[in-house]
Amino acid sequence: MDRRGKIMVGIAVGAVVGLLALAAPAVIGMIPTDEVVAEAPSPSATPIRIASPTPTPTPTPTPTPEPTQPAPVETTPAPPESKCLGVPPGKDRGSISPGATGAVERSNAEGLATVYRVVSNDSYWAIVERFCLDSGDFDAANAFDGAGEIYEGDYLAILSEGTATAAALNEANKGGYRTHQDCDGIARIELSTPDSSGRIAVTMRGTIVDTGTGEYAEGPVENVDGTPTFYTVQPGDTYRGIGDRFCVDAITVQQFNQAGGPEHVLQPGDRVQLRPTSRSIESQG
Repeated sequence: MDRRGKIMVGIAVGAVVGLLALAAPAVIGMIPTDEVVAEAPSPSATPIRIASPTPTPTPTPTPTPEPTQPAPVETTPAPPESKCLGVPPGKDRGSISPGATGAVERSNAEGLATVYRVVSNDSYWAIVERFCLDSGDFDAANAFDGAGEIYEGDYLAILSEGTATAAALNEANKGGYRTHQDCDGIARIELSTPDSSGRIAVTMRGTIVDTGTGEYAEGPVENVDGTPTFYTVQPGDTYRGIGDRFCVDAITVQQFNQAGGPEHVLQPGDRVQLRPTSRSIESQG
């Protein structure tokens, strides 16, 4: 190709390149815009550091305190209710039935009872309560050995100042009444507790002796094998009078005749057995 031909080819190529350059923006504008082109991260960007989660601390258990006992509170117990609080000994609070229905025989200048006479069904503790007495002082004023020393018809010293008067009244009232002081010895009936069959073993210690009729034992007696064994009660008779007449412990005679049953008040016509006639008796309890 000659020089002129080369020049013409160069001009044609330049024209084509120029046309392509002018058409490029239009072609680019025809590309869809809903596609996102990810950009590469800038090499100079500082990476974000994610912090590690802080562990939750485990709570330390709080020790449970030991229970403490409350401090003791000093208290004064309330005194038992008593109708004798502030009442002087010897003050007659009136008849107590049953147990202290007898009459006051003597009183002092202050109006306090000094001598009392026992009646049927009276009891030691009821008399103590009626006159607001200290049992120890009451025993000392009457030379008691215990609560079993109360007998119908006796004069009792309520206060120590009544001791001599009560003794004189008892002596004057004695008459033909016999006491254990008239006996050489005192017999006694001993009883066991009931066995499985309901029998009570009984034994006799000492000898029954009839010292003659007295104020509280004037009834007839029945002998068995020459020994007083049964006695028939008369009006006014008491176990103490019977015991004194026959020189036997009156309390054991009463227990023997009741045989573990309820207490029985002597009635005229009752037949009291003075001594066992067998080795055992049937329990009445």
